[in-house]
Amino acid sequence: MDAQFIISSGLIELYTAGLVSEKEGLELEAAMQQFPEVAAAVAACQRNLEEYVKLQSVSPPESIKIRLLNLIHTDPLIQDTATTADNLQFTKTSPMEQTNVLSVPETKGVSWKWIAVAAAVLLIGSVILNFFYFNRWKEFREYKDKYQSLLLSQNSIISKTNEYKTRLEQLQESMQVMEDPKVMKVTMPGTASFPTAIATVFWNQDNKQVYLKVNNLPEPAADKQYQLWAIVDGKPVDMGVFEMGDTASLLQKMKITGKAQMFAVTLEKKGGAASPTMEQMYVAGKIPG
Repeated sequence: MDAQFIISSGLIELYTAGLVSEKEGLELEAAMQQFPEVAAAVAACQRNLEEYVKLQSVSPPESIKIRLLNLIHTDPLIQDTATTADNLQFTKTSPMEQTNVLSVPETKGVSWKWIAVAAAVLLIGSVILNFFYFNRWKEFREYKDKYQSLLLSQNSIISKTNEYKTRLEQLQESMQVMEDPKVMKVTMPGTASFPTAIATVFWNQDNKQVYLKVNNLPEPAADKQYQLWAIVDGKPVDMGVFEMGDTASLLQKMKITGKAQMFAVTLEKKGGAASPTMEQMYVAGKIPG
């Protein structure tokens, strides 16, 4: 909630009139500390209310003041009442302050009191309407937030569904490749340095397409990547780097080769190398026959 909205919501007028709940009062006081303009608006509203009250206080004619003072000094009943008030320790006020609260006779059939009441009713009505629309705005924001949350959840479900669909299609494609009678399976067991490692090459003899499946290879460091090689006439030929993680559980399409005597996998710097690092060869397998 920004400062400008708080200022125009009517909450400040309700707060100044003492018509807000404890929670709303605390929220506004927190906003006053956070936003200087809100604190200034509250102070201005309080000053305006004080000025309004001052404008409604009218001093009676001097003759009425003199008559009242004479009555106080001459009437025993009033003197006893004054004495009782002093004994109760009420806050003392000056004669001028006392005269400010005296009523003034009606002028031309219209009492200033009724004018003040009408103005107060209009002010309170305006504040109540602002407060009502402020609450409606908060409800609207809550429903909007819930709607956006539902949209995010729906988008997340759709994204997950698409991800599962893609993986299912990849799995079906992998099964078709492995079951194709034209595809040769080349098992690559671990080398002496990495005896538990194993991977498999599926090589289509018709279209020369090579697929790789990782059976067991350790996850490489962030700056390293595995690379497949085909040994052709005794020389290593780059067949491309491949991914690990979830992708490694499916067949990964590598480069095409029409001739090879064996395949091998080495660990190289990320992005691959021009020639294999022999001491980092994890698996290797000869083509049967």
